[in-house]
Amino acid sequence: MSELGIFIDESGILEINDSLKDKLRDLYIVSFVFHDKSIQIDRYIEEFENFLVENGFDSQIPIHTMPLIRQQKPYSELDGNERRKLFHHLFQFMRKLKVKHKTFVCDKKYCSTKKAIKQRLEFYIKKMIDDNYDYFNKFDEIVIYYDRGQNYLTKILHNAFSKNLNNYRFKEDVFQGKYRLLQCADMVCSLELIKQRKEKNEHIKAVDDFFKSAGKYHKNYGKVYVELEL
Repeated sequence: MSELGIFIDESGILEINDSLKDKLRDLYIVSFVFHDKSIQIDRYIEEFENFLVENGFDSQIPIHTMPLIRQQKPYSELDGNERRKLFHHLFQFMRKLKVKHKTFVCDKKYCSTKKAIKQRLEFYIKKMIDDNYDYFNKFDEIVIYYDRGQNYLTKILHNAFSKNLNNYRFKEDVFQGKYRLLQCADMVCSLELIKQRKEKNEHIKAVDDFFKSAGKYHKNYGKVYVELEL
């Protein structure tokens, strides 16, 4: 039986974020990472976890990329090189798998209420399914991996998929530490946020310091990230 896994994460909140600096747009992002289960990933997971052990980390450590970039807990004791290694190897894991992704981005300047954001997100998902209907429909089953952290997103996903596809189900007991591809969805949120900031010349010092230069970021990450979009 053919199966497609869709791994979903989000960045930001529906409410207006008053903590952002004036020059930064207030963005809400939802990422979708697609994995055709006929493509085996066990050896790539093993390679990644071997790298973790060889570098003194727990093989099961989950990677949360924005705290990693910002040197926040649980990565506050790691120096820049150690954090860049973790980021780079998770990105290479995603690149080797050639998993495709899509991202929903909402600028709250133009969509300032929770109701409006929810409506736009549901429209985006329905359009994503419609635009790629032949791709989704070729699978016997679509399994959605979302930790159900936000009830509204769970409801939106149910509404969008139920009205457009009849071969989907939600995976139970989903959490980041259990699935590397959920960590890839987290990374996609981070990469999309960085992409959005760079396009509007919005600088975040922690991000600039982490990647050292715009040229290195584009060569090592930005270009491949765009190529992997569904």
